[in-house]
Amino acid sequence: MDRIKVIEHLQEVIGDLHGVHIDRHLQRHAPRDRFDPTRTDVSPKIRRSIAERQPVEAIVMTADIRRSSSIMRESIDTLQFANILDDFVGEFRTVLCYHNGWFDKFTGDGFICYWLIEDSFAAQMETVLAFSATVMESFRGYYYPAFVANLRNIPSGVGLSIGIDAGPCHVAPVAGDLTLLGQPIVGAVRMANAARRPYELLMNAYPGNRLTESSTRNTGKLATDLNYQAIKCVVDTKEYPEGQEAYAVTFLKGGQNIFA
Repeated sequence: MDRIKVIEHLQEVIGDLHGVHIDRHLQRHAPRDRFDPTRTDVSPKIRRSIAERQPVEAIVMTADIRRSSSIMRESIDTLQFANILDDFVGEFRTVLCYHNGWFDKFTGDGFICYWLIEDSFAAQMETVLAFSATVMESFRGYYYPAFVANLRNIPSGVGLSIGIDAGPCHVAPVAGDLTLLGQPIVGAVRMANAARRPYELLMNAYPGNRLTESSTRNTGKLATDLNYQAIKCVVDTKEYPEGQEAYAVTFLKGGQNIFA
């Protein structure tokens, strides 16, 4: 009997240590409790999926600063370039964590983040779109002018590209840090790279089809004065030079495309 109790106690200790290890990872990446910023807001279901290495459905978003290498090359002060980039990623990492989003990684000229799906896919997707519009507006209105003020010459085509994809992923520790793994990351990066206009959001076919399953979801309201429209299109990508199906998302205020 004593031996059984010892084994049970050891199992409890190991479980507790595993929980502490997961919590340490979550502190760096997971959404925050709205009422207590020191705590993460992660459901028992998601915690269990991470601990047991089970797949979870995710919506992945990547934000990419267009012509970033040209911006850095034309920068008068490289440290100032780094400071602006740090402010940009830092601000939206904080905003993201209070809007149910997970921060994955800084990519050198932007970031990758994601939302784990537990309930309505369409409702979560509209949260992603609202966040994306905020990131694009803030970059255009504040961060782009900050970069310009630090440039010798202004490269053409500077802006922010956003790519979105969705599907099964794993959230797992890699090289000592929690990382998202799965095909949707590749798809989101591919969509961002396929963007051709300075401010453009492209969504891969799978999440676009799911969002627009109901015809009412082709358009929707994200805020009092902000609507979106998702339009099916074909884009050329490195992997599919003949073109692949995607969705171009337009953000509208007063019926006008705010990023035209």
